[in-house]
Amino acid sequence: MKKENNSDKISKHKFYFETPLYDVIKGDELNDKDIFGGDVDAYNSVRDHETTYRIETSPISDSIPSDYCGYFKVTLICKRNGKDKLRFFIYSDDEIIIKIGQLPSLVDIQFAKIDKKYNKFLSKELLKEFKRAIELATHNVGIGSFVYLRRIFENLIYDAFDEHKQDINITKKDFFKKRIEEKINVLKNYLPSQLIEMKSIYAILSKGIHELDEQTCLNYFSALKLSIELILDQKIMLDIKNKKDKKVKRQIQVINKKMSE
Repeated sequence: MKKENNSDKISKHKFYFETPLYDVIKGDELNDKDIFGGDVDAYNSVRDHETTYRIETSPISDSIPSDYCGYFKVTLICKRNGKDKLRFFIYSDDEIIIKIGQLPSLVDIQFAKIDKKYNKFLSKELLKEFKRAIELATHNVGIGSFVYLRRIFENLIYDAFDEHKQDINITKKDFFKKRIEEKINVLKNYLPSQLIEMKSIYAILSKGIHELDEQTCLNYFSALKLSIELILDQKIMLDIKNKKDKKVKRQIQVINKKMSE
């Protein structure tokens, strides 16, 4: 698929932290031509924090026969401590660039972030399915990855119904008969606003499963995965806000009680 503007192009972060091995990237698809130098912001799965990595590159042909001309060793070094490193093997010529190896693996990097961030807000089964979606995408299985993303989106809605069904004037049987847009409308007061605003991703996921080819699904996967993460991130923030709200109300009650004595 031809990239039409800079927002569609592949950034350093997307190349190193989201692009599967052996994807052939054309030179004009890169947003940053200096893919082998400079810095890149990303999550450090070892230390569990965001960081900036310095990119260091050396040609493999410097130390072995020229048959390996065009092959490069790339090391991403955490600038916060200078010790944590990510290693890549990349092929590049005047027209294309291909990531042919990396350690830790793309799956390991993304799984670590998901485990630490969402294990309290997704059930064990849904967390497993989120990981499965990522794993399939990293192995170039686009349609299958959509199946798992859609199941996560659906379950966020069903979980909200189960949590608030006593406040909703509709039976479970009638609720499950409704189309997804109608279900979201019924639960609009109980769902994250991000989910409501991005409810169209369900239709995209469904079309991907039933109509689109593997490569098109892979092209869309990153944006759809990010959409799910934004919804989950908002759930986390709402949970933190609610806990603070309950805590301060209890404290105010105690203060009021003491002042009235």
